[in-house]
Parts: sequence; C-alpha cells; structure tokens
Amino acid sequence: MIHSDFHRDDLMSVSSQAARFSSDISLSFTDADHEHRVDVKSLLGMALLPIRHGSVVRLQTRGRDELEALEYMLNVLEKDIT
Repeated sequence: MIHSDFHRDDLMSVSSQAARFSSDISLSFTDADHEHRVDVKSLLGMALLPIRHGSVVRLQTRGRDELEALEYMLNVLEKDIT
C-alpha cells in the first residue's frame, strides 16, 4: 500500500532504475474502479501515472532476470513510499 503520493520525479526515477534490467516490469493498481497498468520502463507512462496515498499496487516482472528485477524494484518502491 502506498503511504504517500508519488510525485512525477519519484516515478521517473523508478522508471530510470528499471531500465537496468532486461525483464519486462509492469505496475498495476485500481483507482476509482479503473485499473491502471503501465510499463515501468516507460518514462511517459510513469510520469502520467496517478499513484496516490492509499493505492495498492502490484509489481510484475517477466524475463531472464525477473527475480533480481522484482527484488530490486520492490526495494526501490519501498524506499520511495515510506
């Protein structure tokens, strides 16, 4: 669960850090009965993502380094949301 709003710069930083992995990395959440899904490596997609306090997000990875990517990105998100 997100404990504070994500600002555009925070989301762009997350996106930049995701680029180091070859795996696909996606983030999804539901806001007002609408499901949002974005490729975390997409700077534009992340910059426009309305992640707000109280959002429950789901991070998914798929590819050769998916476990490493998942662990790393969870750590990045936990630092940014606390």
